[in-house]
Amino acid sequence: MDANVFLGALMVVYGIVTLILRRVAPDRFWKLETMKKKWGEKVALRIHVIGYTVLPLVAGTVLIVRGLA
Repeated sequence: MDANVFLGALMVVYGIVTLILRRVAPDRFWKLETMKKKWGEKVALRIHVIGYTVLPLVAGTVLIVRGLA
């Protein structure tokens, strides 16, 4: 298996896990609480979702597609 496919799969799994944890146990995100204090709830949540869920899912998918092509 290509290293890009492996890394991409790990990133996708990480994104899915954070997505599930966001629903099941939102109190597990200790960095989010710090970010909320600094930037406010809406901005911190947007940054956190993009950085820890959306970005790994997109980047992981790109790596998998490139590795398989």
